Amino acid sequence: MQAHTPPLIKHLFYGHMTGFLLPGLVSLLLLSSCAGPVIPAPASPTHSPAPLSTGSPTSPPTPLVTLTSTPVPSPQPRLVFSPSGPDLEQFAAGVSPLTGLPVEDPSLLQLPAVLVSISNMPPTARPQAGLSFAPWIYEMFIGEGTTRFMSVFYGTLPRRISNASGGCPLNTTIFQPTGAWFGNRVWLDENRDGVQNSWEAGLGGICVDLLEAASGKKIASTSTDANGFYAFDASTLKPGPDYILQFGLTAAFQFSPPNVGYDDQDSDADPQTGRTRPFSLTSTDTSCDAGLVLVNPPPPTYAVSEIAPERTYVGPIRSGRLTYNDFVRMYPAGCLIYASAGSGIREQLQGCEIIFGEQPGQSPNTALLDIHRLKELAQKSKIARQPVNYSGHLFDPLPPAGGLPASSLWTYFHAFSQAFWQYDPISGSYLRQTDDGDGLGIFHADTDRLTGRQLSFENVIVIMANYDVFRHGQYDIALCCGLEGYAFLFRDGQMYKIRWSTNNRAWEQASGLLRPLHFTGADKQPFPLKPGRTWVSMLTTNSVIKDMQDGSWQALFAMPDDLATPEPVP
Repeated sequence: MQAHTPPLIKHLFYGHMTGFLLPGLVSLLLLSSCAGPVIPAPASPTHSPAPLSTGSPTSPPTPLVTLTSTPVPSPQPRLVFSPSGPDLEQFAAGVSPLTGLPVEDPSLLQLPAVLVSISNMPPTARPQAGLSFAPWIYEMFIGEGTTRFMSVFYGTLPRRISNASGGCPLNTTIFQPTGAWFGNRVWLDENRDGVQNSWEAGLGGICVDLLEAASGKKIASTSTDANGFYAFDASTLKPGPDYILQFGLTAAFQFSPPNVGYDDQDSDADPQTGRTRPFSLTSTDTSCDAGLVLVNPPPPTYAVSEIAPERTYVGPIRSGRLTYNDFVRMYPAGCLIYASAGSGIREQLQGCEIIFGEQPGQSPNTALLDIHRLKELAQKSKIARQPVNYSGHLFDPLPPAGGLPASSLWTYFHAFSQAFWQYDPISGSYLRQTDDGDGLGIFHADTDRLTGRQLSFENVIVIMANYDVFRHGQYDIALCCGLEGYAFLFRDGQMYKIRWSTNNRAWEQASGLLRPLHFTGADKQPFPLKPGRTWVSMLTTNSVIKDMQDGSWQALFAMPDDLATPEPVP
């Protein structure tokens, strides 16, 4: 499949359609579609568009939302962005150097990272709690067909977010543009300001109708996916007549204030009618958004594996591995959290807290870290007069040249530990699917226990590293320090062959501190990641990355040279 490269507008920078304004880079562009400019779509992929649902929106109630920002007249300004990083002074204030995106509470950027060992097996661990809030997740093989996640929590605190339905069936089909398209996102406006913020989540199952402006005739219908994205195919519509989008509403929601600030971040739905202004279709437009405020929360629903619905936590947490010490070095002052460790390993780990299972007789996956304790541990780990500097990554909304089409990636560690990543051109991210740990390889959406939404990452990276055998089934992956190896970056529907490195750069040499592993291109210069979150799968150096020649890729894990050795005598 020929990969689709999204146009240079909001989802190129935000990942979730949100971001910050760089000074002096605002352009006023003429109103065309949903109060924004249009940019021609690139060449067509071979897949057909996602099928449309038949759901119809309901009439919105009289809005009760208090306007906290002032609407601006049409045409609204649009945002234009430039790269950020790799060094800390090259990020705007309040922007995380691990994502290139603004955070809700900039003071959290002054606290060290909390590094949490999160279980992936047995399947009772799934869905895990809090993964969608970690800017970086490292997946590693730990033996016996099992992987584990080293989750880096920094700059934000996980929270429970309502996953109230919008009244239509959840759209589970990824829209594959064949030409011009329009649409974007419906989001939960938690602070009710009418502006999409990088920390606000999308809303699934929202009904969206396309109407003729003059007659009100319905042309097509669809609904949003788990992360709030939707799209319509514009290639079959007449370019001349005016059209309107109507967003559906249930009694749980009201519309956000419309047309606040920049068109890339605003809500386009009239609070009285749920409709956009009439627009003409000439080419691709991705500025058609709607913000919703939750005013009547429905009773919450919980995952089957939930054991503490009244609490907000991350986990389940499992035992430590020797590799974790490398992460403590790469994230200085970081607080390492795990649930015990094997003999000979426990004594070596530089952890700051061990979390024990709350119901060990029921399941090994009941060790939980409450969020208030996570923040306390980050505060206690801060070292006076030592800067928290996890920079080193270059972020660029524009995909670099030289990539190969990458619409999907299958990562196979073991028959019981495999995942499937599929590129979503509308969100500009890879959606994670997981199996049931039963060896059948049947995939379904991988969600976060705290939000119910599918995991979505702007960058998926496969790295090749040495798995040193400490003893049978216990590995120490060589990451730090002064090491490097091959890596494969998946972003924007493209694959790039790059290198990972923990070599010291100027800041490390001057400060005597370390920073996280970083990535370089063939020219040995920083290679740009997409602004957003990053998932790293760590394979052995003799593993295989296969290009299936149709846009799909396979990352096949090769076992370490692990000859059975006896356990040490206590």
